[in-house]
Amino acid sequence: VIAAARDVFARDGWQKSTIATIAKQAGVSAETVYVGFRNKRTLLEEAITAAVRGDEPETPLMRQAGPRAVMGGASQKEQLAKFSADIVAILERVGPIMAVLRTAAETDADLATHYAALHAGRRRNVEQGGEARSRNGWLRVSRPVAADAIARLTSPELCLVATCAQGSSVADYRSWLRTCLEALLLP
Repeated sequence: VIAAARDVFARDGWQKSTIATIAKQAGVSAETVYVGFRNKRTLLEEAITAAVRGDEPETPLMRQAGPRAVMGGASQKEQLAKFSADIVAILERVGPIMAVLRTAAETDADLATHYAALHAGRRRNVEQGGEARSRNGWLRVSRPVAADAIARLTSPELCLVATCAQGSSVADYRSWLRTCLEALLLP
C-alpha cells in the first residue's frame, strides 16, 4: 500500500490522489487502506517515512548503516564522501513525495506543520553528523553555520531542481554535493 501511495502521489499530486486509486494500484480494497491508515494525510506521512528509511523501514534513519558509516569515517573527507552518497540515495527516494507534501502544505495546516517538522528533523540529523565531523578536526565555519548549509544543500527540493529541472544525473548531483561540502566546510 505504501509503495502504491508513493507512486500515485508522485504521479497525480495531492489533490488528484484518492484512497480508491491507491487501493486499486495496491490491489486491495479502499476499506483496507482506511483501516490501516485512517486517511489520505496519514498515508502521505507514512509514505514519506518509508521513503526516508528505505530498506530498513523499522529503523530510525540515524541508526541505519549509512549514517553510522558516515559518523565512523576516519577523516572529514571520508565522512563527506559517505554522507554525499547516502543522502543522495535518500533524496532520490524522498524528493518526489516531499514535493507532494510541500504542495499539500499550502492548503492544509496539519500537513504544513508536518512539512516544517520534517525539515526540523533533517536539521537535527545534520547536527548529529556535525558532531562526528568536528571530532576529526576543525571545520572552516562554525557548527551551526555548517549545519544550516548542509541542511539547505541536501534539501529534497534542491535535489529535484538539479536532477529533474536542470537534468543533472544523480551521480553528477552526488559529486557536486560532495565538492560543495568539502569547499564550504573543510579547512
